[in-house]
Amino acid sequence: MRFHDPIELPDLARTVASQIRSEWPDVTWKESYALMGRFDVLDIVEASSIEAAERAALVIRAAYGHATTETLAGTPWE
Repeated sequence: MRFHDPIELPDLARTVASQIRSEWPDVTWKESYALMGRFDVLDIVEASSIEAAERAALVIRAAYGHATTETLAGTPWE
């Protein structure tokens, strides 16, 4: 599922989001951002547990192939 042109990134994101939805219903892909700096992409998922988020990260990493990922847990607050 690697992409060769940035124009392909939205299709790849939809494919990965669909795979996450079908395999782990307790994980919701919320948003993705293209970044400038240390990382190229930020994917935000909401999960019922850190283990569920880790599973989503593995799917995302597999989709991008040979990617370096970092998973950070966040707590929403107002």
